[in-house]
Amino acid sequence: GEEPFSYGYGGTGRKSTNAKFETYGETFAENDVIACLLDFECGEEVEMSFLKNGKWLGVAFRVRKEALGGQALFPHVLVKNCAVEFNFGQREAPYCPLPPGFSLIQHLPLAQRVRGTRGPKSKAECEILMMVGLPAAGKTTWAVKHAAANPSKKYNILGTNAIMDKMRV
Repeated sequence: GEEPFSYGYGGTGRKSTNAKFETYGETFAENDVIACLLDFECGEEVEMSFLKNGKWLGVAFRVRKEALGGQALFPHVLVKNCAVEFNFGQREAPYCPLPPGFSLIQHLPLAQRVRGTRGPKSKAECEILMMVGLPAAGKTTWAVKHAAANPSKKYNILGTNAIMDKMRV
């Protein structure tokens, strides 16, 4: 929920998108079951909502399909100091009952799924660029331009500017 088209629901009972946080639903903790529901069949919008232990918490986000521009939405979970289990449909039954009309991702036809990025097959396919030079010499500017010119390489720029941007809430 810290980037555009990134949507989150945290254990503190807050939802977030594009680094904007609002109260939503309920807090959750260890042994709670959280389900994320996406409804693509409600007109011109996609509705995102969550269940906590089978209880519907209401619509968290509405996004115009036009705004998504055909981009796929990928599930993502951020955790700290804990273990989690997922059921995308590989288990016989869901952890909690799903509302009518919803199904687990694995049960969607392959034609309706979008494959995420494949990681490198070996370390030899990885590339690291290390910028060394005087302060304010243009290293970060060059790195940002180089990353933008080579999107297929999916560079992750590490530096004080990037760290400070990520620490902003």
